[in-house]
Amino acid sequence: MHVHKLQHEAITVREGRLGWMGPDGVEHFVGAGETVTWAPGQVHRFWNAGDEPLRGTGELWPPHNVEYFLTSIFDSMARNGGKRPGLFDVAFLLTRYRSEFDMVEIPAPVRKLLVPVVYRLGKALGKHKRFEGAPEPVAA
Repeated sequence: MHVHKLQHEAITVREGRLGWMGPDGVEHFVGAGETVTWAPGQVHRFWNAGDEPLRGTGELWPPHNVEYFLTSIFDSMARNGGKRPGLFDVAFLLTRYRSEFDMVEIPAPVRKLLVPVVYRLGKALGKHKRFEGAPEPVAA
């Protein structure tokens, strides 16, 4: 589950079946030719809900820092074996871009207590240097 606090997100399915849900846990499905749109602040997740490949197009507007955020998350996952991003990278990105994005499946105590500690510790150890030149966050 994630949320774009300042952006709309839409996915149009070209082939396959997309499943999605909000925080209520109710599953919804869309197929080829259908579009699902989430408003800013609407918590959601989506997945391939079929046996065949899911192909579609997606957009977020306004774009703000989503490309940087997602690229950094995927780069971190690649550096860490492909399954999960590194803990400091998550802490840095969620802290820096907290006005724009949140990953709400991370338990609240972890987001509110552990993430700030890891952020400060990583910064003290110089781990933030890989993020030099990161774009400024958008104010809410």
